[in-house]
Amino acid sequence: MPSSISSSEPDRLGGRRAEAPWRAVPALPWGRTLVLALMLFALAMVGWEVFWRSEQFRPSYRNSDGLWAMTRARLDREGPGGTAIIGSSRVLFDLDLEVWRDETGTMPVQMALEGTNPRPVLAHLANASDFNGLLVVGVTPPLFFTPGFGYREAALEHYLTETPSEWLGQRISMVIEPVLAFYHFDTALFTVLRRQGWWPEREDVYVEPAVRKLANMRTTREAPLWSRVEQDEAYREIVCNTWLAILNAPREMPTPEVAKKMFEELLDEVDANVRKIRERGGEVVFVRAPSSGPFREVENKAFPREKTWDVLLQHTGAVGVHFEDYGDLSDVQTPEWSHIRAGETERFTRALIAHLREALAARGASRPELSP
Repeated sequence: MPSSISSSEPDRLGGRRAEAPWRAVPALPWGRTLVLALMLFALAMVGWEVFWRSEQFRPSYRNSDGLWAMTRARLDREGPGGTAIIGSSRVLFDLDLEVWRDETGTMPVQMALEGTNPRPVLAHLANASDFNGLLVVGVTPPLFFTPGFGYREAALEHYLTETPSEWLGQRISMVIEPVLAFYHFDTALFTVLRRQGWWPEREDVYVEPAVRKLANMRTTREAPLWSRVEQDEAYREIVCNTWLAILNAPREMPTPEVAKKMFEELLDEVDANVRKIRERGGEVVFVRAPSSGPFREVENKAFPREKTWDVLLQHTGAVGVHFEDYGDLSDVQTPEWSHIRAGETERFTRALIAHLREALAARGASRPELSP
């Protein structure tokens, strides 16, 4: 029996190709080769898992666009009422959702996105949903009072355009996520390689630093600050240096006239969206969560309260709770200047709910979503 097959198909010029032999599959112990390959794969995977667990990583759910889309869909399933939270990483990391449920009887829908301006999500809920419950909006001044969507812009687009394969892939992924510590964005091989010191820095080229892992995500999108940020001084320094790099990044500032016009348009946009939710029977409240150190210094200088926060509340007529006004909200630790340590989120959440109740009651606008 011949050991090869010849091909003599015509070539492009109409002639005949030279006969090209096809190699026969060699007689090797393919079964044992497969077993060896699987063993090496398993060994490498176990080693990678052991390494990351030695770095204090623990399995947790991925803060993916797919998980956000699942959470946003929950708001549709549960009806137009209830409590929803939008904002940036502070109201994502600082709030204890289980405590919120214990205090109010309702589990809020956590839709805050780290590094992201919540105004587009506010506009989405006002104009593309029938939401008429209580909307808690976290205000991080450098994000809320500036143009653009921010880091997690793709999350809303994912919800609006999610395909069946993406829907299924998210649910398959969530079977793996609570099992493997290395199955995280921060531990991806190419992510690890990119942050090594061998890449040369180019002069006059600013590359925004990648934010390292900060929290452990749950299926409800509750995400308490990772204990390593608080306890590991070296790791905390990495995070703080990242914040400094972002805070000191070069930015092109608009002229005072342009900035004034942009701010007025921002206020009008927010006011219009707040009014739409109120007209349906809902309510919007704003929350300024704690910050400290250089983060707070930059925020106070670039976005002074009397020219931003106070004007926002006056323009919208909304209730707002600012951490500086309450001792039980300001008396918390923010290890890396921007988020409350996990051990204090329970106390902070209870205090915040109490102040929201009082502020709404003082306006004659008590909400059933905050009923004891």
